[in-house]
Amino acid sequence: MSALRSSTAGLRSVSGPRALSVRPVRLGGAATPSAASSSAAVSGRRRSSAVVVRASAGAEEPETAKEAIELGNSLAKAAKWQEALAVYEKALTLPGTGLKRYRDKPRLISDGERSAALFNIACCQAQLGDVRAGLVALAGCLELGYDDFAQLRTDPDLTPLRADERFEGLLKRFEKPAGGFFSTLFSGRK
Repeated sequence: MSALRSSTAGLRSVSGPRALSVRPVRLGGAATPSAASSSAAVSGRRRSSAVVVRASAGAEEPETAKEAIELGNSLAKAAKWQEALAVYEKALTLPGTGLKRYRDKPRLISDGERSAALFNIACCQAQLGDVRAGLVALAGCLELGYDDFAQLRTDPDLTPLRADERFEGLLKRFEKPAGGFFSTLFSGRK
């Protein structure tokens, strides 16, 4: 088992037709040299269902919203805001970990994944200088229930948005009063 792990270091198991450098892996043995020669070499033996792809930066397209958000986070850490923005926007269109409405369809993107993607889109737009688009993405994030207002007021990526006068108005629209139900009931506000 340890020989198998060491021979597949840096490789990731992937299913589907999008594999780039495909090599079938035999359980208990080393990988065959190439996908083309493996069909002839393994014809008499039982093939393993595992297909591995060499994981390299930028070589793979994310298949789920979670993968896209993780890739976008790594791009944002490297200050590649334009590339991260494209990946976060793509995350909104990919299948997620939400409900599965039909047996033959992929799962829907969950509200948490959608909120994370929109928050990160707001950060990217702020860093790229498009304040209006950043505020729109932030509003979408808040509408989905994001409620960490302290982070919104301190996150360094959102500094350009905080400089806009619409930022506090947006937060106040979604922020609940601190006192709760009775403070709003007896405060005289309608």
